[in-house]
Amino acid sequence: MRSSLYREALKTDTMQNNEDKSISRLQILLQVCQKIHLNYFIRRFKYFCRVTALHGFGHIVREDTGLAEKIFWAICTFASHITAMVLLWFSWNWSNLTPVVTVIESTHYATWNIPFPAVTICNLNKISLKRALAKANNMKRPENVSAEELAQMFQDLTIFMGYTHESMGNFNQIDSVLHMNNLTVFEVLQDLAPGCSETLDRCMWKGTQTRCDTLFQPVNSTLGVCCSFNYYATSKMNYPKKLLHSIPKEPRRVTACGHQTGLTVIISPDLKNYHTTILGTSGFRILIHNSYDLVDDNAEMKIIAPRLEAFLSVAPEATYATKDVLGLPVSVRNCYTPNEVEMSTVRKYSYLNCMAECRSAIAEKLCGCVPPNFPNNGSRRFCEMKDLDCIVRNKNIYSGAAPGYNISFREIDKEDWKMVTKTECSCLPDCEYVSYGTEVTSGIFSRNNSFNSVSFFKDIDLRDKTLIHVFFQDLVSTRYRMDMNQNWLSWLATIGGILGLFLGFSIVTGFEFVYLFTLRVFFDRYAEKHHEKI
Repeated sequence: MRSSLYREALKTDTMQNNEDKSISRLQILLQVCQKIHLNYFIRRFKYFCRVTALHGFGHIVREDTGLAEKIFWAICTFASHITAMVLLWFSWNWSNLTPVVTVIESTHYATWNIPFPAVTICNLNKISLKRALAKANNMKRPENVSAEELAQMFQDLTIFMGYTHESMGNFNQIDSVLHMNNLTVFEVLQDLAPGCSETLDRCMWKGTQTRCDTLFQPVNSTLGVCCSFNYYATSKMNYPKKLLHSIPKEPRRVTACGHQTGLTVIISPDLKNYHTTILGTSGFRILIHNSYDLVDDNAEMKIIAPRLEAFLSVAPEATYATKDVLGLPVSVRNCYTPNEVEMSTVRKYSYLNCMAECRSAIAEKLCGCVPPNFPNNGSRRFCEMKDLDCIVRNKNIYSGAAPGYNISFREIDKEDWKMVTKTECSCLPDCEYVSYGTEVTSGIFSRNNSFNSVSFFKDIDLRDKTLIHVFFQDLVSTRYRMDMNQNWLSWLATIGGILGLFLGFSIVTGFEFVYLFTLRVFFDRYAEKHHEKI
């Protein structure tokens, strides 16, 4: 029994000793192989340093230099590599942060390729005295309220255009009158505003006298009821039905410049019927904007006083995006094309239209209604006097640059600002758009000595009238192109420039490096075997 146990123990010790010897031999073999590979790599690297065209490597392996000089050149070469890698990283990071850039493509882009702008005329008087008295006389009202007093109360309706209020007494009274007559604030404001037929006396388009109702249509805007020319923002046109067939399907264009080739209009401020103005003056607000943009405060705006002849010279600037940019994801190019997003109240997408619709949605979310002068496709309820407190209280939230947030720019940084605008409204800039910069020159309007366009001014009382001309100031304009910051060719040039400057690197050098550490190894092995056979 003991002898068998002894034999088993001896056998176990023998096996363990054999395993230990095998492991030690394997470790020695691995160390030898590593040493051989390391020596081979060092020899191959020295050979690469001697033959390569990269800067600095040849000085590291020169036999006629000391160790200190070799270390110096090794440090210089290493520092050059690090600098090149850092610059490449900066270039790549900058390209990712700004993948799209806008550059000037031409300063002589023909203006006949650009649509003529929409021209919107808004009377500063928002309620006509004549219309207010006529409306008050035809409405049911309490016995203790006269027509003149009711006409005066109509002024309170303009609170929705930006005024603030101090008491609710008159507002409750006019609210009861509106309910008594089954009228809404929107309907009353539409009826009380000066009509386009009262505002527009004579119109001329491209030197030809034309009926004003074939050029202008009444539009509802954040500035109240206005008269707009060349306006195609909404699908519903407010021209007389019998004239709809003569209205162009797309925005009008011109092929020349100068005030005789654009739009000329004689407008009447009707000073004797001034009743309620937003500003403490008389005259008109002239808005020059894109034909597919809603009318609001963001448009190019000029105030023209009565008894003036004003020349509004327009200098358009067009911007478009290349196919490469439009092929990028929206999150990368950070813009929308006009037909890329479906809008609820307008035909085409634009940043201004998107923000206008967003403000309407936020106002409805906060108060259950939208102000009468906000965009509405009929699916939302217009606010009444009972909603006035909510509308005024939340005005800073829904009408600011960041709808949905009652904040100022100083309270947040740029990243938070981007998050705010994207989270609530998801509105992005336009990929393609036209901006209409406008300059105004004006003088006293008088026909005493003038002898031009006699028939245009014939049989019309020109007292207190305003004459405006809107036209392109030049035959050419500036065109911008949104293009890729770096395509594959420019990125290749950037890499080659940086690596060539710091390392002397070229494509041939890259092939050389791959060759010496791959193909050359097989060639050396083949040469050694062939030499052994000989």
